[in-house]
Amino acid sequence: MRTKTLSVSKSLTMAAIGLLFGFTASSQDIHFSQLFENPLSLNPSLSGAFAGNVMAEANYKNQWNSVAQNGNGYSTMAATLEFHNMLKTWGSGYLSPGFSVFQDESGDAHITQLEAAFTLASGVYLDDKNCISAGLQAGWAQNSIQLSSLTWDNQYVNGAYNSSIAPDEGTIGNSFTYADFAAGVSWHYGNGETNMSSNDGLKASAGAAIYHINEPNMSYFNQSYQGSQLYMKYTFYGNMEIGVQNTNLRVLPGAVFLSQGPATEFDAGAKLRYVIKPESKYTGNHKGTAVDLGVYYRVGDAAIVLAGFEWGNYALGASYDFNTSALTTASHGAGGFEISLKYTHENPSIKPGEGTTRSMF
Repeated sequence: MRTKTLSVSKSLTMAAIGLLFGFTASSQDIHFSQLFENPLSLNPSLSGAFAGNVMAEANYKNQWNSVAQNGNGYSTMAATLEFHNMLKTWGSGYLSPGFSVFQDESGDAHITQLEAAFTLASGVYLDDKNCISAGLQAGWAQNSIQLSSLTWDNQYVNGAYNSSIAPDEGTIGNSFTYADFAAGVSWHYGNGETNMSSNDGLKASAGAAIYHINEPNMSYFNQSYQGSQLYMKYTFYGNMEIGVQNTNLRVLPGAVFLSQGPATEFDAGAKLRYVIKPESKYTGNHKGTAVDLGVYYRVGDAAIVLAGFEWGNYALGASYDFNTSALTTASHGAGGFEISLKYTHENPSIKPGEGTTRSMF
């Protein structure tokens, strides 16, 4: 859920106002409540940091329909494709390209942001348990708006709206484009299970990243002025996967901190994973299955309930945000629904042992 403001006015969202006039002080980037299910938007160095060879994931989020007029809240879609290692002969590290695209549409003005990005990350194994990685990301984005959906103050005469009056707002464009750059670093740790059934492994990862390094201009007026640049965004994350020895349970705590201009956000929580059936380690004839249940809290904003199901190479996740902020008066606690679907080629996350890659992945 974002801190970007949404109005309940009849024909114009506050988000539209902010984007039209370039104000970015009260907004943050698009991001998902399933914190680690869209890794390239969290840290570019996470490209390729997974257990397998190829990973594809799709995300969808819908929120604030209970607040917005005509049900025009926020609708966000994203898709990523990552490769673990393009240099098969490099045994002491990996080189991982990633491709991502997302689209967000919001408000009665149908403000739309579309961005495609290429990410390249490289990791170096310090030893069998530790790895450091760094990544760079370059993207191209377009923002657009449907001006015909908006009404303006000067079009109201004696309280009556007159559509024949031209808006007195200067030269406003319908769209603009910009380049966008990001960079990040991460540390990964993994200590594999003692044996096939011990379930005493431990994984941990932490990192930091900077997005919008070039602070692109975000004005529909096709000019740069104070407040029209997009603030740099700083992200910090940490997560773990802890096996509960001699059981089928794993605990996955995690936290994310975001800072963008004067806006900050802190999310923390945990998931509990129950491995219903491990996959056959040697034959692969029996697909493994696991279920996840968890809760995250976005400080001052929302409680997030998560559920997930894994079967073989596939993972399905769903979450819902229950609004706890001052907006509850308008939202009645309703926030947003989110779903993710992931496919990982050669996924050992629910196999016994360390799987096909280093134990930290």
